[in-house]
Amino acid sequence: MAFFGKKKQDKDVKYPGIRQAMDGNSAVVMCEREASDAAGAFPITPSTDMGEYWAEEKSKGHINVSGRPLIFVEPEGEHAAAAITAGMSMTGLRSTNFSSSQGIAYMHESLYTAVGKRLPYVLNIACRAITKATLNVHCGHDDYHCMDDTGFIQIFAKDNQSVADLNIIARKIAELSLNPAAVGQDGFLTSHLIEPLQLPERELIEEFLGSPEDIINCPTASQKILYGDLRRRVPELWNVDEPMMSGAVQNQDSYMQSVAAQRPYFFDHVKPHADECMDEWFELTGRRYNRIGQYRCDDAEYLIIAQGSVTQTAEATADYLRETRNIKVGVVNMVFFRPFPGDLISAVAKGRKGITVMERTDQPLSEDLPLISEIRNALAKAFENGHSKEIPFPEYATYNKTTDTSPLYSACFGLGSRDLQPEGIIAAVENMLPKGKHQKFYYLGIDFIRAQAFSPKQELQQQTILDTYPAIADLALKGTENPNLMPKGALTVRMHSVGGWGAITTGKNLAMTLFDLLDYNIKANPKYGSEKKGQPTTYYLSAAPEPIRIACEYAHIDVVIAPDPNVFTHSNPLAGLNKNGVFIIQSDAATPEEVWRSFPKASQQYIVDKNIKVAYLDGFKIAREETNHPDLQFRMQGITFQGAFFESTSLAENAGKSKEDILEAIHDTIKTKFGNKGEQVVEDNFRTVKRGFTETQHLDISAMTVGDIAESSKKIERTAPLTLLQKPKNDTPVSDIHRFFEQTGSNYINGRANDNLADPFLALSIMPAASGIYRDMTQIRFEHPEWIPENCTACGDCYTICPDSAIPGLINSVNEVFETNIKRIENTGKTVKHLRRAIRNVEKKYHALTADKSEGTVLDPIFNKSIGETIKEYPEEQQAEVRQEFDWFKEAMGDFKFAITKPYHDAVNKRTPNNGGLFSITINPMTCKGCMECVEVCPDEALIPIKQTPESIQTLRNDWEYWNDLPTSNPKYKRIDDLDEKAGALTTMMLDKRTYSSMNCGDGACLGCGEKTIVHLFTGTVVALMQPRVKKQIAKIEQLITGMEKHIRLKLAEKLDISDIEAVEAAIENNKNVDLTLTNLSSALSDGKASNPIDSVWLKWASQLVAKLKHLKWQYTQGVTGNGRTEMGITNSTGCSSVWGSTFPFNPYPFPWANNLFQDAPSLAMGIFEGHMVKMTEGFKAIRMAELEIAGKYDKQEQSHFFKYFDWHQFSEQEYLMCPPVVTVGGDGAMYDIGFQNLSRSIMSGMPLKILILDTQVYSNTGGQACTSGFIGQVSDMAPYGKEWKGKTERRKEMSLISMAHRTTYTLQSSIAHPNHLIEGYIDGLNYRGPAIFNIYAVCQPEHGVADDAADMQSKLAVESRAYPLMTYDPREDDTWEKSMSLKGNPAVEQDWTTYELQFVDEYGIEDRMTVPLTFADWAMTEGRFQKHFKFVPPSQWNDDMVPLHEFIDLEHEEMAENIPYIHAVHPESNTLVRVVIDSEIVHSTIERRNFWRTLKGLAGVDRTEVDVNAVAAQAKAEMASSIASNLMTMVGGDDASELASVLMAAPAANVPAVAVPTATAPASSTAAAPAAAEKPAGGHEQVWIETPDCTTCDECVDINPKIFKYNDDKKAVVIDPTAGTFEDIVKAAEKCTAVIIHPGTPWNPNEKNLEKLIKRAEKFQ
Repeated sequence: MAFFGKKKQDKDVKYPGIRQAMDGNSAVVMCEREASDAAGAFPITPSTDMGEYWAEEKSKGHINVSGRPLIFVEPEGEHAAAAITAGMSMTGLRSTNFSSSQGIAYMHESLYTAVGKRLPYVLNIACRAITKATLNVHCGHDDYHCMDDTGFIQIFAKDNQSVADLNIIARKIAELSLNPAAVGQDGFLTSHLIEPLQLPERELIEEFLGSPEDIINCPTASQKILYGDLRRRVPELWNVDEPMMSGAVQNQDSYMQSVAAQRPYFFDHVKPHADECMDEWFELTGRRYNRIGQYRCDDAEYLIIAQGSVTQTAEATADYLRETRNIKVGVVNMVFFRPFPGDLISAVAKGRKGITVMERTDQPLSEDLPLISEIRNALAKAFENGHSKEIPFPEYATYNKTTDTSPLYSACFGLGSRDLQPEGIIAAVENMLPKGKHQKFYYLGIDFIRAQAFSPKQELQQQTILDTYPAIADLALKGTENPNLMPKGALTVRMHSVGGWGAITTGKNLAMTLFDLLDYNIKANPKYGSEKKGQPTTYYLSAAPEPIRIACEYAHIDVVIAPDPNVFTHSNPLAGLNKNGVFIIQSDAATPEEVWRSFPKASQQYIVDKNIKVAYLDGFKIAREETNHPDLQFRMQGITFQGAFFESTSLAENAGKSKEDILEAIHDTIKTKFGNKGEQVVEDNFRTVKRGFTETQHLDISAMTVGDIAESSKKIERTAPLTLLQKPKNDTPVSDIHRFFEQTGSNYINGRANDNLADPFLALSIMPAASGIYRDMTQIRFEHPEWIPENCTACGDCYTICPDSAIPGLINSVNEVFETNIKRIENTGKTVKHLRRAIRNVEKKYHALTADKSEGTVLDPIFNKSIGETIKEYPEEQQAEVRQEFDWFKEAMGDFKFAITKPYHDAVNKRTPNNGGLFSITINPMTCKGCMECVEVCPDEALIPIKQTPESIQTLRNDWEYWNDLPTSNPKYKRIDDLDEKAGALTTMMLDKRTYSSMNCGDGACLGCGEKTIVHLFTGTVVALMQPRVKKQIAKIEQLITGMEKHIRLKLAEKLDISDIEAVEAAIENNKNVDLTLTNLSSALSDGKASNPIDSVWLKWASQLVAKLKHLKWQYTQGVTGNGRTEMGITNSTGCSSVWGSTFPFNPYPFPWANNLFQDAPSLAMGIFEGHMVKMTEGFKAIRMAELEIAGKYDKQEQSHFFKYFDWHQFSEQEYLMCPPVVTVGGDGAMYDIGFQNLSRSIMSGMPLKILILDTQVYSNTGGQACTSGFIGQVSDMAPYGKEWKGKTERRKEMSLISMAHRTTYTLQSSIAHPNHLIEGYIDGLNYRGPAIFNIYAVCQPEHGVADDAADMQSKLAVESRAYPLMTYDPREDDTWEKSMSLKGNPAVEQDWTTYELQFVDEYGIEDRMTVPLTFADWAMTEGRFQKHFKFVPPSQWNDDMVPLHEFIDLEHEEMAENIPYIHAVHPESNTLVRVVIDSEIVHSTIERRNFWRTLKGLAGVDRTEVDVNAVAAQAKAEMASSIASNLMTMVGGDDASELASVLMAAPAANVPAVAVPTATAPASSTAAAPAAAEKPAGGHEQVWIETPDCTTCDECVDINPKIFKYNDDKKAVVIDPTAGTFEDIVKAAEKCTAVIIHPGTPWNPNEKNLEKLIKRAEKFQ
């Protein structure tokens, strides 16, 4: 929890409080942990912290005032959380819950029952906007007012002090009135705002609330009737000692009475209880609360009425207006909403000149917003009092005169945390003044029309709105001034950083230091979007000797801190910086002049004009020197600026504090923050901050020149990128990406995101497809990969693993490259005379020069030589022209690099000489985030990280433009024979441009995000499958169109009577001077004869059918967007994938995409699927009808019923595969937990939805909370590590097994580290005509605690450690689990554990190695989420009680108690062998994972042996022959037993299949070449062989089956046992081998499944 300082206030009250600074969430839990017994809560932004803090207190073993340890239950959703809280309360526990937004709406029905059961629990709400057109996780009062009708007591806190106080007061009111209460605070604006408060003492809470089991006097007459004179403070409704029924069924006889009785006997008592409790609180604490708060209302002529944090700004603004403009303004704070304080409102509202009710919600179709609606009702009652004979509402004021009724105005503001400055309050007041606009309803803080458009196109768009809505501009009001309302002596700070760089920690630490050092009042809070790591983050901080009274972003800033060195590229960090202010920026520039030159000219001028003091610091250099952990380097860079702040400002000095005082205070702050992590961590952080203090440097502005700027610092209006310009325009504005960019996207890429207008497009908030293409990630990375073509083997690991679609591979012919260069030349306006002919010669020479070349060849000299020799062949007088054209040619190609590789050059040239292709890898500078995952997975050092510079950026951009001009990969180089059959090197599908662009990116995911790679490979698979199908379908439609048109012409021609030869000749003669048309001929032949009319109904039907076919073709080829029909569509659950994938205005998908809620994406998909199938049905109907008609088989009467009811159930297999799949994407929270019932129902339906589960085992988007997919011992928020609770205690829910149990669903469990298994599973599931679940292990770097480049490695370890086994289940295979389920792809399937090799240095400094089991614990040790369970033990502390974990878990329980489990590891610094002792939670998790692995093997029949007599006999014969041959050859001195063994096997026994005879393989160290071709033994089979010397060590074959293939000592592949797997394994290895050196031979087992297809696939590799 974020809190600090413990200072008892010396006041003349019994409980003055303890002065501390903390955020609103912490304030709640600091009170709840003392008062309450139990909580049920589910994570939801921004209330999640409350649940997390409660869980932390439980883990620490905190004891509340009742003497009990805390109870916490995290269920599967908010609805369940409400029920759990109700259940706790029913048993007499003092209970609480924490929620927001959709959570309140989701639990809504449970709230009614809590009231009806009179359960006195407290619901704490960090109020947030509810999802409407879009998701917003920030402040709004929608959720608070969502529960207005439930009967809950509703109270709203305006600041952290009232958050704490009202939580306790509400608790007592609830327990006295037996009515649940909700206490709201503004999400983020209060919940995450750090400010001082007087924290209620534990003793105060104990005295004020007592314990839930206390026996108290019944406070009301009705309660005495129910309970007698005494009752338990929290009654027990469910008690085995006093059994009763609660929640019965009532009919007409009793239901209404039960509802009506609650009003007089319970609800009517709430108001007096509230007044009594607040009076008592005042007596104890001196802090006064009323049902409404009044500020300067006594003489006010104008009132502002509001609830929440805005009332603070309103009060400060009221003072300002009184002092500067003599406008008497008062402020009413609506503390209570239920029961509504109408009596108090009617009194305070009487006789004012104007009242504005400001509300942070919008309910457009209602007569009024909720607050003003209640106020009107209250005023109406007061008016009725004044105009009735008797006063009907004696508690209300009486309005006798017209002037008693005040004019009311309604203002909507602050939705989704939209900032409201004092200017907005002034606008509200000015609207009420005599000369004001008197607008009755309006919005504050936004614009509908901009005074000055940013571009001519935007101006036209605005004018269109004004022409149709001329009064629209008046719907938003602006004040005439925006004063600085900070108190005297205040300091305001704004920090510009990047998510994951420690900005929030730095801001909190800075606030803590100022609070503790200077005893200042502070306010500190972050501002960030829904996206997380890697995106811009702003932090606001203010400190003052007096209370700070405004609650908004600071427009007047004293200090700007910019740890983000790229801040000028996306923001204006100097905006609002006061005169003589301070600007501190991260810079690694070598000189002050270079720092200065990095600022834009306008910023330089501002610095000079405002006399800004500029300081700079290389925080990254300090961080790199202090830690070698990449993630910590970013975080520690941030905290260096805490030192820079104190060095660069005079705040502490002005307060009389020395440098030593400052450093001591900083040290204390760090100790408070990191003390529980050990003294070393404290000192490391302190040293880093201290270096920030001492190494900060300053610019001498007087020595600098305005306008002296670097080229890269020039600020220009950024325009549409090339990739956008290449997109076709769209006539439908709502889906037109060009319109969207001009109107919206251009604002974002030019730093004007806050300047969006409220227009019809934002009313829908729809994004066109692929709008992410214009988001540039250049400025969020410091390094980028560089490709070294000479080292590349074209293995494809880089483009397969890249999460950002940022590193496409491409394979082109030489001619394609040359033609591209010529087109680029011609596009510049130049004309080539010789080049087209000349490049033919260059190409021939190139092929001749590279005929004997292979990987490692540098191509530039070869190109140059080929060009030079070609130039020489021209006549001397033409050589200058030719040379000039070749200079253009090379300039057009620039520095773009190509490589020749074995699969695309050597292997191709072997088959067809002079056809070797050029392979390239290109970095997309727009999407690359610099995670370096591609570098990590590259085994050949073909990718290296380099520091980003302006020059390197330009190189990337030049190369990317060239890549865009190149055609997609040439089909002649494809290595996939049949994707549907999974035949080939499947990952090479990503070499196709359209397939690779199935995610355009430009999203907001963290660096290296594992989820994105999963999604990209999925979308790529779908596109790769659909492209050839669509191409075939288009050809079919074209054929049908031609056929139908011909058919219609023939039908029409049949009506011509051409049997009358004389008439035909006459017609020809009569039309000899004109063109003889069918019309003229028809007219002449029918003249004077009986009519033979055309069937007009048929003709109309047939013509319309042709039109439908043409329209269908247009939909496939062009469509509305110009891009044709998309290959799939997505429904996405709310969560990390929806946030990074849809944060406005960047859409990474070229497909239709929709989000509804967290839990219901599968249900949404079911509805979408049905509508989608209607559209598909219409197309297939047209095709089927056309086919029947052309064949002469269409009979309307006979087939009308079929076509009328034709739907997707009747689709043919081909038709089904032509349907773009409806895909549901969601995380483990959405699918395992809150949306599980939706998921289960959707797959049980049999509807062929494809459900992609991104299983991160945590709720990633809300900050990493516990999930049912997590592992035992996993430490996360809501499952913390503490003295009494050490992480998650429940077993992991196995979604894949649950999916299999539905028996309807193809199921895949896989990981990105096994791309072939993953893609094969995708293909099978997509082609399965039923539901499919793809449950994929997803690495979440920040929540798993792993490096940005670790997704592949951690996924691999998760599989190999049995944490996340690979598995598939295909219902098409069989009715039994054994035959339908497969564990293929897992290493060492027969064993409990796989093994790995530890390399270390022994005590003598000698390198050594050890083979050890790879258990769950070994993998867990590599991830931060488990690390608290491990402790290094050096050899000096080893003892005999220590037992290796894999042995320990097999001990009896009694023996376990006597021993200590450990695993081996290598010390990261000394490289020596250490033992790592493990907590019991990890031991339990290891046992659980082993047992689960055994369960899987049992289900899949892995351990069940089926005896095949024939196979046994064949195998025995093979082994005997091999043994005899080996012995005989040894006797005669030979060394090759294979030939003799073949002879011995020549005549197999009758009816016994030939079984492979393992040949004697060379020793593992052998590098001898394999024979040119394996000889086929007589009567046997041809076994697999490898051209070992050409092996590129791509890992494909050894990953597929390490029992058949293995590396020798030279890391080259050899065959160790050709019969240790299936022929399918061998064929797949040959297909995927990047060197194309595996020759499969023939199958050894003639009974293997699908053998005919496999033999066909193997032919090309023999």
